[in-house]
Amino acid sequence: MKKSLELLAPAKDIEIGFSAINHGADAVYIGPKAFGARDGVGNSIQDIEKLTKHAHRFNAKIFATMNTLLFDHELDQAHQQAWDLYHAGVDSLIIQDMGLLEMDLPPIPLHASTQTHNYDLEKVQFLEKVGFDRVVLARELSIKQIQDIGEKTNVELEAFVAGALCVSLSGQCYMSNNVGDRSANRGACGQPCRLPYDLIDNAGQKLASEKHLLSLKDLNLEDYILPLARAGVNSFKIEGRLKDEAYVKNMVGNFRKRIDYVLDKYGDEFVRDSQGKVTLGFEPAPEKTYNREFTTYFYEKRKDTIANFDTPKAIGDRIGLVKEVKGNQYLIDTDKKLIPGDGLCFLDKHEKLQGMKVEHVNDQGWIKTSLVMGVRVGAEIFRNYDQQYNKELKGEKTVRKIDANVSLDWNNHQVDLSIEDIYDNKITHHYKEPFELASNKEKAVQNLTKSLKKSGNTIFDVVDVKLPEGDVPFIPGGKVNQWRRDLIEALEEKRNSSYKQPSRINTDIDDTYPFYQKKFDHHGNVLNQKAREFYTRHGVEEIGEGFEGREDKSKLRLMTTKHCLRYQIGMCDEHETFVTPPENVQFPLFLKYKDVRYKLKFNCKDCVMLIDDAPEEEAAK
Repeated sequence: MKKSLELLAPAKDIEIGFSAINHGADAVYIGPKAFGARDGVGNSIQDIEKLTKHAHRFNAKIFATMNTLLFDHELDQAHQQAWDLYHAGVDSLIIQDMGLLEMDLPPIPLHASTQTHNYDLEKVQFLEKVGFDRVVLARELSIKQIQDIGEKTNVELEAFVAGALCVSLSGQCYMSNNVGDRSANRGACGQPCRLPYDLIDNAGQKLASEKHLLSLKDLNLEDYILPLARAGVNSFKIEGRLKDEAYVKNMVGNFRKRIDYVLDKYGDEFVRDSQGKVTLGFEPAPEKTYNREFTTYFYEKRKDTIANFDTPKAIGDRIGLVKEVKGNQYLIDTDKKLIPGDGLCFLDKHEKLQGMKVEHVNDQGWIKTSLVMGVRVGAEIFRNYDQQYNKELKGEKTVRKIDANVSLDWNNHQVDLSIEDIYDNKITHHYKEPFELASNKEKAVQNLTKSLKKSGNTIFDVVDVKLPEGDVPFIPGGKVNQWRRDLIEALEEKRNSSYKQPSRINTDIDDTYPFYQKKFDHHGNVLNQKAREFYTRHGVEEIGEGFEGREDKSKLRLMTTKHCLRYQIGMCDEHETFVTPPENVQFPLFLKYKDVRYKLKFNCKDCVMLIDDAPEEEAAK
């Protein structure tokens, strides 16, 4: 049996959701008003219903995010919203809080959000046993780990292939809540990981000064679709529910082409998850929309290029090096064309990111910009806003169409007109009124073919019109056009009515399957009684209160991350980094932002770095 491959796109609103579907997404994930894990970008049930109807025209799906942790007083509202989303036609619920499993949820597939910390085989096996149809894998997993999970489970696997990277293991970050009472697990992350920090040792030696030591580059696994698919991944997910339409168009278009290449070349193994052929009106270029440079993260092995310590901002496409400087005019060694309106950026001599806007470019390539101090010969210039490309994205005319054929039969002066799409959906209309023989067969054939091949703004592309081999009738053009419109409308209605909202597949639930830990602290993310009941039934004997529910949040672990600063400064005992380590370093190490300090610990056995809340009296030791 062939395995279906799904391209899953983000949408912060239904306009972007429509665009994602039209540009080739097989599925879109979008948040409702509440509990969607992205504060400020919730959508009404009515809008989500409109999006589902559009997606289902192509047999594409809409997934609703309800992946925040819940307090007891929120459970009833969440339960009602889940049912409202089901009645709106969504195809799955993405959830984090296990308390929801103790409630009567709609009979559609449940997806375990990456926030449930799906970091190893044991966790994925557990989630499969308790009723999830799909698990969204942790971003830190290597291809070998994914393959192992794929071989030992039957649940669908979803993996991120593009977008921003959380430096912490998902669902295990409490830093934002600790700093400003903004919980990442409740959709309000303040991104303290993107701030500049000092790295100091226990003797006060400063190993790095005001660097963005926790700020990762963006993920891009565009070259690894085939190995991921063969490892067991069903769904290829683009991150970005806060991103704009240009970003979504660009990334969806790029990965649509990549996945289609695999489908075309390895069609004996894989099949597409939705319907419709996409004709892009532009050439995808991921580097030309929002990005912090790209990394493959831990897909193959640990690398020292996963972070950008200089800036957490988007820097875009590399342009070249500055050759000459005259005031606010610069000559750049580049083969790329710059135009007024382009946004450029560079690191000044203090390694701070500076930006400027192109105002004029002369025939010799000299560019005049808004006045920004610090541009120097040899500076590396990036374009973080491509005026021409964004203009092209805004005006491009991508279409998604379903191929169909039309045939006309004429017997005993009666006409049978049929349309059939390539997915075997067929409609035939019979016209009993008598029609006369066309006096000019050649002209009649031309007119009928031209009229019946039109599809306008419908979802169909009529690729072939079949007419009788012998005589053809004379039918007035206006009548043929109306028949065609009626026929196409009837075919779409048939397709829409035949779409079936998916049912939950994994109904063989083991209510007593043991959780692989007997106790957990705040990392268990339990904020409500129903979640406690769930874990208790699955054998957890000691359940700590979740971070957000604690009155005293001091002296707790705030983050666990595969990104390791000990490795980055060349002091890893396990991996060679080719970085010259600093001298006379005294452990432990600390991160410092203004007056706040965090203690770093290194679990080399599991190859992770731990960040703890470190009160000043402890940090001074």
